[in-house]
Amino acid sequence: MNFHFIIKFVCLIGITTLVSSDECKPTPPDIIGPYYFPKPPKLQQFCTGDPEKDRLKTLLVHGHVYKQDCKTPIPHVRIEIWQADHEGNYMMSTDCRGHFKTDKHGYYEVSTIHPGRYSIGVDEILYRPAHLHFKVFGRRGHKSLVTQMYFAGDTYLGNNDSCYICSSDKKDLIIQTQHYCHTNNATDCIDIANFDIVLERGKGTLIVQ
Repeated sequence: MNFHFIIKFVCLIGITTLVSSDECKPTPPDIIGPYYFPKPPKLQQFCTGDPEKDRLKTLLVHGHVYKQDCKTPIPHVRIEIWQADHEGNYMMSTDCRGHFKTDKHGYYEVSTIHPGRYSIGVDEILYRPAHLHFKVFGRRGHKSLVTQMYFAGDTYLGNNDSCYICSSDKKDLIIQTQHYCHTNNATDCIDIANFDIVLERGKGTLIVQ
């Protein structure tokens, strides 16, 4: 599906969720994991090299990066994303990692595929829930943030996560995707995840270690 066509979908359904001032707090941090590599390529379409991409549903992830007041967007913030492919493999060859910047309104959007779960247990019974990794570089007096985005309904969230120090139990990191079809043709359907990020004031980097 053409990326600009996906953007049109978002405009049509008008998904621009702001963080509620009553629930205003910085986005929780998470671990960086073993698969982070610095200086990834500039991308807005991820996992384009996945051999199964044409049969997989497109996932559009979008949102804003806000200051700690949850109201003021931060423009031109560098964000790095990396994820597993649909089989749960982290491979550079599938282009499932890259960087981009928020626009002048603090907004970002990228298209990708749903990441697969992967096992870290010898008996393949211990799984991590599906997730996307984010590294957000702080600006204008705000800390950088390492976090992850999870999917509502995943049976491996929280206590079932094989990573006992990960933050898959944090509700602010668990996103309910919205399914949208432009026509009755299944190939015109996408899932949309709104993931707003609120940075904490200060210096340094928030990360779980």
